[in-house]
Amino acid sequence: MLSLYHSLLAQHARQLRPVCCAEQTIIQLHRYFEDVVLENNLAALVVEGLPFASERSLRELTRVRAVGRAARHCFFFLAPDDTLHRLPLREHEYDREPVLIKRSRHEEMEERFIIIADARFSGLLASVRSGRDEDREAGDQVIWTFEPDIVYSALEYLMARVSAERPFQAPLFATAVRSCVPKATSLQLTVAVTTKLARLLQEQAGREIAINRIATAIRRSLELDSVLQTTVDEVGRALGAHRCALRVEGEHGEPALAKFYFRPGHRAEADEIALHSDLCAYCARLSSNLQNYVVDGRSKDEAADHALRPLAVVPLIYGERLMGALMVQSDDPSRVWQESELLLLNTVADQVAVAVNHARLFEMVQKQALTDGLTGCFNRRSFEMQLERDMNLAMRKRQPVSLVLLDLDHFKRINDTFGHAAGDLVLRTLAGVLREELRDTDTAARYGGEEFALILPQADFEGAVVVAERLRKRIEGLELPSVGHVTASFGVATFPQHAVSREKLIEIADQALYAAKKEGRNRVGVPSHSRLETTEDPFDDLEESISPAETVRPSMQPNR
Repeated sequence: MLSLYHSLLAQHARQLRPVCCAEQTIIQLHRYFEDVVLENNLAALVVEGLPFASERSLRELTRVRAVGRAARHCFFFLAPDDTLHRLPLREHEYDREPVLIKRSRHEEMEERFIIIADARFSGLLASVRSGRDEDREAGDQVIWTFEPDIVYSALEYLMARVSAERPFQAPLFATAVRSCVPKATSLQLTVAVTTKLARLLQEQAGREIAINRIATAIRRSLELDSVLQTTVDEVGRALGAHRCALRVEGEHGEPALAKFYFRPGHRAEADEIALHSDLCAYCARLSSNLQNYVVDGRSKDEAADHALRPLAVVPLIYGERLMGALMVQSDDPSRVWQESELLLLNTVADQVAVAVNHARLFEMVQKQALTDGLTGCFNRRSFEMQLERDMNLAMRKRQPVSLVLLDLDHFKRINDTFGHAAGDLVLRTLAGVLREELRDTDTAARYGGEEFALILPQADFEGAVVVAERLRKRIEGLELPSVGHVTASFGVATFPQHAVSREKLIEIADQALYAAKKEGRNRVGVPSHSRLETTEDPFDDLEESISPAETVRPSMQPNR
């Protein structure tokens, strides 16, 4: 049997125009129709068809009771195993109880509809939930009308359906329809409900735009700063929030990342500090309970005594792990958060959680490609790229750049005597010393095995020798567990004093290192001659000696 939605479209194709809406928007539209009865004490016929639910919230049950109590006649079309069949639908003995009509089991499409009919007002809303998940994500088609003729067509269709499927309930349903035949439509009630519908659809459009903009920001960039700021800005504007905040927890001891939105003209440094503090507290609360935390507003009379602003906090969850939280606050003390608004927050939180995870995976892969896993220093490939960039930058700025190669003495003996675990400890300790002693502009790389390479931008030959000697003494003074003392030998070369190409500079520094080894180790070796020692300015006539290359340093530096 056709659904009410398809039946009406077949009969009244010219008058009805389906609109695509998200499920939560359709639920809200449904409630706006119910509000016509509840808010105007309309003793009308109300017929509702609800999708199957194995469980229903207290809010839903309260709504069903309220509609059944207010309407003159009330019928609900439900699946045979819907939980409403087992729940008490009256709070008091004198309340009117809605009549439940079981739909046939063979109906595959889950339909939702509401019909309101009496002598003063008629209205109808109908939709069908798509059976496929991919279609459901795009939204469901919904139709509505206030035309008495179309409303009566819907009632005739339902009378035929009840007669065919539930004949023992057919007389009761037919009597209710005859006593509430729609004759005219109240302009006042129609304008009131259509205004609400228009506002809701406008809000949905704004929220869809916000989600699309956030998705676009995530697709275009893996830079979390810009993605998170776009997120709070779009969510804050879409929900008309006073303030919005987003926090992403750091990994491996790194600080958390937080972004804030304030309604234009309401931003203050003190407010940002207070909002950050509140967000940290709610993140701690969510760590033990990964559920939305929602505080609705109160009535105007209660709001004066209610200090806490209406707010909603949703967790960022990936793989059952809390990654942060998204929070919105309203300055309207009577605001009640709608399910469609909470759905928006949860959708955005899911998007951001996935984006954060992807950004961290990308950063990890990028770091693995550039750095040595044992020491955290650059690897050989990234070292050679960095040396090329630093040499070209030095050429343009007419400044020197020095290269220092260092090699641990008798490292094979350490591995053979104490084991490779002890050797790894020595290498990690040496890398830590290099990070402590070098400048942020310097680069430390594991060149191979126990050999390291240091790039010292803007350091001339004499300065590089001083750095190498300081490192030699620092390493010599180390006391390592099980291993004891270790020493290292160094080789120093400077561009352009000793070489004007990357390969030649590495070769000369390596020769100086070999000389230090040959002379007894634990010392700083220097080149046997200077290539341009007779030139007053070593940068003269070198413009054509170096091929052009990038001058920007890598965006991701190893641990320093």
